Amino acid sequence: MTDLLTPAEHHALALTADLANLTKEIIANGSTRNDDDAEITAHIHVIQHTIMAQAAARAYPEQYRLLGEGNWPSSHDGEHEI
Repeated sequence: MTDLLTPAEHHALALTADLANLTKEIIANGSTRNDDDAEITAHIHVIQHTIMAQAAARAYPEQYRLLGEGNWPSSHDGEHEI
C-alpha cells in the first residue's frame, strides 16, 4: 500500500503532537486548567484532522480534494458537504 501521507504531512502531525504536549507544560495547574487544555487541544485537533484528510483525498480523489487543489471533484454533488 502506498503511503497516503507525505513526509511533510507526517512531520506536521508530529509537530502538532509536540505542540499539544508543550501546551500542557504552559497551562498552570489552576482551576481552569482542564477547560483551557480542552480549548487549545480542540484547535490542535482541527489542524491534525485537516492534515490527515489528505490521506482520504489521495485514497478517494473522486470524492475529496487535496488541500490547495481548488474545486471539489466533478462528482461532488453537494449532498455530503464536509
